[in-house]
Amino acid sequence: MILRVLMAAGLASFAVPALAACPQELAVYESGDGQTALNFTAGGGAMAMSHEIRILFRGAGPVTAYVQPGAAFGQPEMVLPVNCPEGDVTGDELAACIVYRSVVHAVDAQGVPGELPAGGEPAAQAVLLPNFAASVWRHPAFGDDGPPEPPAEILLLTGCQE
Repeated sequence: MILRVLMAAGLASFAVPALAACPQELAVYESGDGQTALNFTAGGGAMAMSHEIRILFRGAGPVTAYVQPGAAFGQPEMVLPVNCPEGDVTGDELAACIVYRSVVHAVDAQGVPGELPAGGEPAAQAVLLPNFAASVWRHPAFGDDGPPEPPAEILLLTGCQE
């Protein structure tokens, strides 16, 4: 309930009519402190539910994450690999370079969480990445190139790449 009230208050100040027409695959999100941004990119794959996301951390290099339907519940799941080895890799090697894996939630203007829109659908007003900060900040896969501050887990729609 508290999340819902906070999100509704925050989202009300960001309601911009021009962004209402932005498709999810072109959406740009930013944290309130400006430390974290998500840029969805078009052409994330053949499936309507797949997305590619460029993640920008202030003071660190960009990384690319991928969203696809999760195997367990069919909900969109984001996977963030960092510095993964190329070619044939073991399950342990792959697990070591997957920095974040979780369901991604869209949040509407009333602060209600739901499923991330598919490509071609209107962009969510906000994106919620559960446990993102705990998973990403100071993760050894980044080496010295990780985010200098804990990243945000709630990012608001701030632009459209049209």
